[in-house]
Amino acid sequence: MSRRSALALAVALVLGSGAAGFFYRDWVAARAEEAADLIAGWSTRLTDIAAALPEEEIESRTLTESSRSMLIILGTSADDPAFALVAASPAGVPAVVVLPQTLLVAVPGFGEFRLIDALGFEGPDLVALAVTNQFGIRIDQIVTLSRGGIAAGLTAPVEVELTAPLFVQGPAGLERLVPDGRSMVSPDLLETLLVEAGEGDPFEFIQRQGAAWRAILEAVAGDPGIADRLLAATGGTPAADLLVTAAASPDGVVATVPVERAESAAGSGLAPTNRAAEFVAARVGHLLIRPEGRPRIEILNGNGRIGTTRVVAEILIRKGFRLVRTDNADTFEHETTLVIAQGDHAAAAAREIVELLGRGSLFLEVRAPSGVVDVSIIVGDDIPSGEG
Repeated sequence: MSRRSALALAVALVLGSGAAGFFYRDWVAARAEEAADLIAGWSTRLTDIAAALPEEEIESRTLTESSRSMLIILGTSADDPAFALVAASPAGVPAVVVLPQTLLVAVPGFGEFRLIDALGFEGPDLVALAVTNQFGIRIDQIVTLSRGGIAAGLTAPVEVELTAPLFVQGPAGLERLVPDGRSMVSPDLLETLLVEAGEGDPFEFIQRQGAAWRAILEAVAGDPGIADRLLAATGGTPAADLLVTAAASPDGVVATVPVERAESAAGSGLAPTNRAAEFVAARVGHLLIRPEGRPRIEILNGNGRIGTTRVVAEILIRKGFRLVRTDNADTFEHETTLVIAQGDHAAAAAREIVELLGRGSLFLEVRAPSGVVDVSIIVGDDIPSGEG
């Protein structure tokens, strides 16, 4: 089947089977038929677009030989940003995974916070590290877009299809910015759908974000040059080509991690459900750093210096370990880093950590091993801040 013929097929908007855990059951049931109609309508529009696609350009820019991922962050501060992971591989289906602003994750060096908080703490790099730690996936590239970046890249109105309207508080009270159903919106308004939660249910906000990304992919499918205008300045050609790949796939997926309402010290948010691991394996399994299982670790500051636990955390998270706890040790007088295997089953993981850090004394706890973590690391004076 040629690329032109394949593109006549529907690109599925998947906010159901792979990510149904975050919907209210009655909400899903009431809108199942409506969702099918929406997807069918999008298929018709893609059929029209396929007739005029620049096939040679699409073919030359589609990734076919490598697994790639990028984290797109719209907004450079903690003032209503939007997060999305774009991924593609030769063996799988390209995916755009919406990551909610209020997604609760373990933020290395800080504790449990929302992604929006991580952006405010230390910026995009910490957001990416928190996502990698939460889901065990690698992020090859981080692309940051300033507010207005989506509008500048699109330049013309696009069609968007919403299951829930966007209402915001205006000078005269509640104002409807975008209705439900199908409508043409300006690039500025499309960007608003990505970053403005509006009034109402947070799950409806996720739906609107998915619809906005779907509209962006549809626009890129019709004009690959949009990807360059959106991403080339900050992400370069590889980032633009990855977005073209996601837009050009006949089976591409726009989805979100299964989440549920939760409370934490950081406030209200959306926490990944117990189906999140299944979702990640199904949608972006090619990005898993350690598919066979991730040892859980805690990192304790044993030298009193600011930043030492973060250095160790970054090394180990990027090797597939999952940080579940950061704290101070019982004393700051540790001269040597201690790596403690919490039971016989964790001995191999502890030895690997010593090798990765290039230092540390290895111990095995067998009398009263932790039931929360597999390995404890107490950072000593042999790992100063800024070194690993």
